[in-house]
Amino acid sequence: MDFKKKLKIRFYFGLSYIVIGLAMIIVSFIVDGASEYLSPFGTALMVVGIARVRKHFIITRNDDSIKKQQISETDERNIAISNRAKSFSFNLYIIAACLTVIVLQVLKISELANTIGLTVCALILIYWASYFIISKKS
Repeated sequence: MDFKKKLKIRFYFGLSYIVIGLAMIIVSFIVDGASEYLSPFGTALMVVGIARVRKHFIITRNDDSIKKQQISETDERNIAISNRAKSFSFNLYIIAACLTVIVLQVLKISELANTIGLTVCALILIYWASYFIISKKS
């Protein structure tokens, strides 16, 4: 895919985050009881969308900055660092979530412990499924 097209797609995603966030904020004011969750999530989506749109304009200012960003994203060293960071954060989350489940079970907060345990299981299932799919393609 052409890098400029990839940047344009990211720009549209940023705009969609802003629109969805704004819609969530509007709904939170219309529907009773929804403001507790929708308003903060909508605000967060809008902030992320604004940051992505801002970054898009900074990158697409001139051809040199586009080329610099393309090199940054396609450099093998940067890709390896990103993959290592993702792997580390995945492992750290699994360990922290499992420890949290143990603590919650000791405190007899079983419902929350079950929910966190199920998310850990789902994440591990997604990991293994994606692992087998990617290994078959390679």
